[in-house]
Amino acid sequence: MAKGLTHRHVKAQLRSASDRSSKVIKDHQAIEVFVEVAEAGRLVLKVDGAGGYSLRGYPEATDTQSRNLLAVGVMRSEGIVVVQPEGVTGSDEHDSG
Repeated sequence: MAKGLTHRHVKAQLRSASDRSSKVIKDHQAIEVFVEVAEAGRLVLKVDGAGGYSLRGYPEATDTQSRNLLAVGVMRSEGIVVVQPEGVTGSDEHDSG
């Protein structure tokens, strides 16, 4: 973790597309969310209390459990800074709203 950054509580609300179920999850350090799609694979989103995040994809078609890095970066009040996966240069800034 970079100097000066402190961990804050992390809170997530998971809601089904049909809006029939909802769950709030809270943690002092980080939250990981796993989303599985049958015959497609899964996505894993991890967010920590310092604003860091990563999104990884696990395609079902592969025999290995390789973690395909889709995005990694930091959330800030002025936006989201995205650090592209290895092999892609530069960074992007997106509005957080």
